[in-house]
Amino acid sequence: MSTRATDTTAPAPLLELSGLRKEFGGRRTNVAVDDVSLDVHEGETLALVGESGCGKTTLTRLLLGLLEPTAGRVRFDGQDLAALTASELRGVRRQMQVVLQDPYSSMNPRMRITDIVAEPLVTHEPDARGRRARARTRERVGELLEAVGLDAGIQDRYPHEFSGGQRQRVSIARALALRPRLLVLDEPTSALDVSVQATVLDLLADLQQRLRLTYVFVSHNLAVVAQVADRVAVMSRGSLVEVGEATAVLRTPRHPYTRRLLDAVPVLDPRRGRRAAERASLPAPEANR
Repeated sequence: MSTRATDTTAPAPLLELSGLRKEFGGRRTNVAVDDVSLDVHEGETLALVGESGCGKTTLTRLLLGLLEPTAGRVRFDGQDLAALTASELRGVRRQMQVVLQDPYSSMNPRMRITDIVAEPLVTHEPDARGRRARARTRERVGELLEAVGLDAGIQDRYPHEFSGGQRQRVSIARALALRPRLLVLDEPTSALDVSVQATVLDLLADLQQRLRLTYVFVSHNLAVVAQVADRVAVMSRGSLVEVGEATAVLRTPRHPYTRRLLDAVPVLDPRRGRRAAERASLPAPEANR
């Protein structure tokens, strides 16, 4: 099933997925993504939800250009990724960055924070390389760390010296180094304590507003999705089964699979009923943005 949310009065989407399909070979073909069409508009947060194995990770790799689709296309800011040369694709990738689930495993434990955050700059910007550029690069790293609520003086420390929330802030600083337009947030708070999750979500909301970022927020936590998402896309078995405004999808789901996801959300008081408690915990429509 292919589901697309469109608005003929809206400007062209920043990211457009059209008929995406991804097969993995072997003795038996495994279809990980099947005929997915989806638009992501500039400045919005689109949440991609579904249980483990539904195809979320494969879809995010396709939209980032890390995998080639078996069929269909990915367009970013009007450019078809498959039609770009290697150098052109490199330029587009500057504008699409990712924050991974586990901040510790996504960092080299032998690298100092300054080198971790500066890695995208050194990779993509020749002016950031070499001894002469060191001071300027450190200054930029300091600005990025301060932008995510960390002290610029931590640059010479190592990842193991920080808490999970602090490491995730470092990961976000690294993702912002190239001034991207789109961030793919792959379960960015699932490895954090609940209290720390709230501070990281607040940070992401603030950065989105200040830097005019667009988010693809991958999560299985529907309570978090209800806080951050403008729209929700629900995946099951490689296909999109429902796409719509966050409040509508989470309060009045149309597809049976979406209803099952909501029914599986734990509640503190089982006497109230799972669905009733879940809906009662969702924010009012105006609180989604």
